[in-house]
Amino acid sequence: MKTKTATLLLTLCAPLALGACGSDAPEPVETEAVDVPVAADAPEGVSLTGAEVRMPAVSGRPGVAYFTIASETPRTIASVSVLGAERSEIHETNMVDGKMTMAVVDTIDLQPGEPLNFQPGGYHVMLFDMDATIAPGSTADVTISFADGDKASIQAPVTGAGGMDHSAMEGMD
Repeated sequence: MKTKTATLLLTLCAPLALGACGSDAPEPVETEAVDVPVAADAPEGVSLTGAEVRMPAVSGRPGVAYFTIASETPRTIASVSVLGAERSEIHETNMVDGKMTMAVVDTIDLQPGEPLNFQPGGYHVMLFDMDATIAPGSTADVTISFADGDKASIQAPVTGAGGMDHSAMEGMD
């Protein structure tokens, strides 16, 4: 009886064991989750990362948006908008005669393979008349429009003035 049971089990399990040996299924690869917002709708060859919207230090003053953008082909940034800001302007900060100046920029040409950082002290986007939907701890949609009509959008975390998330301080005296 033991021999018949063993033979029956071998007969039933052998095809399963042999099928597994010849399997072309790839081995699972462990990956690390990275929580970096990137533009899912960016045109091919455009990378938009590291976006952040900062609230103004004084209520009623302009906020600012920062991000990094790169393109594999020449492109021209025509405008940047943020949902919840009535108006936005691309600005560039420069040192002129020993003084910091800031000027509106109409367009920016991206050079292939050269990431452009929108950051304090350089290019940045000034946000005017921000509504209450933009608050520390939330996110805001930042959309870059190119001269050819293409667009790329990214969700940017909203931080308080100076880059701090003040949402945890609500209700504190």
